[in-house]
Order: sequence, then structure tokens, then C-alpha cells
Amino acid sequence: MPIPNGLTWSLRKICQGSDMFSQQSGFDQFVVEGKFRIQKMYRFLHDRGAPVEWRRIVCNSKARPKSTFIAWLAVQSRLPTKDRLISWNMNIHSTCVLCQMQDETQSHFFFQCSYSCELWTLDLHKPRIIRGVLFWQDELRWAAKKSRSSMQKDIKCNIAFVEVVYAIWIQRNAKVFSNQLEPVSVVANRILFCVFGRAN
Repeated sequence: MPIPNGLTWSLRKICQGSDMFSQQSGFDQFVVEGKFRIQKMYRFLHDRGAPVEWRRIVCNSKARPKSTFIAWLAVQSRLPTKDRLISWNMNIHSTCVLCQMQDETQSHFFFQCSYSCELWTLDLHKPRIIRGVLFWQDELRWAAKKSRSSMQKDIKCNIAFVEVVYAIWIQRNAKVFSNQLEPVSVVANRILFCVFGRAN
């Protein structure tokens, strides 16, 4: 059936959907043993995408919801860092506000900036995780691997990863909008309190 031109977008979607079902043997394909199965219809309508390696960092995290949300944006490279803002033709300085040394990219901002490196080092040493700070993709792989485990130490690693990403983002915004930056030791202690409190 042709879709009339004067319809709203929502009515157009409904008409397109009914056409799709009439072409694909109707609603009978979703009926099993005389009962309609919403799960079968949902799977028909929504393609299952390829699983992403970082999903457990976000979905299995015991970190605070606001921290998890910022980490979710970060792992998808959706945080408005200066390099992204410049790509949107915004006229701003590209220098990182935390270290004032290099351009602010997500990889630099979270793992190469002197402020964030110091924060990572302090927060990883307390739960006895002795390792250097890597680049964004390497850290993401490490955190994804740790998030698959149910061991207490790995749960703390997952919470620490999410909370440090959140804390760095909050400190960056405080510096940009209020010109205030807390000492690394204060932020690190706040994160550790959260990690040990939420892991138990």
C-alpha cells in the first residue's frame, strides 16, 4: 500500500511497519504454541549488533550511576573534548586545561596528561595494582578484561576505572567553567573511598 504524503512522521512509521509485516508473513511468525511472543517480535525489529568489548565495564559496574554514564560516553568517544569541539567549528583553544602542555584529545586527556597520570597512579597503587599508565585503547582493553571477573580485586579495578574517568571529566569541567582544580591527592582519596565503599 502506498503511504500518503500528508501523514505525520509517526503515522508514516506505523504504515511502513505494517507493510513490513504484511510482506513477511504477518504476525503469525511471532506466535508460538498459540501465544504471541514479544521477544520474537523484538528480535525481528532490532538487529543484534556485534558485542562491544567495553559493555561489561559499563553494564557490570558497581560504580555510581553518574560515573557509569560519563564512562559510557567516554568509551564511545562522545565526550565533548576540545578536539571534538574544534571539529564542530567552535573557535576555542585546543590546549588541555589540566596540564597546559598538549592538545586536549580523549587519549591525552584521560591517560597522557600529567594530572590524570598522577591520579591513575595514586588510585591504582592503593588496591595494589602495580602497572604503568597506557594509552586509551590499551586501558580500555585492560578494564574490559578486569570487568569480566568476579574477583574482589577486579571488581575494585572496574569501579576505579569508571570513577577515575568521571573524576577527571569533572575536574576538567571545573577548570573550564570555574577555573578551579582540586589537588590530585584530594580527588584520589575521594575515589578510593568510593571504590572501597562500593566494592563491599
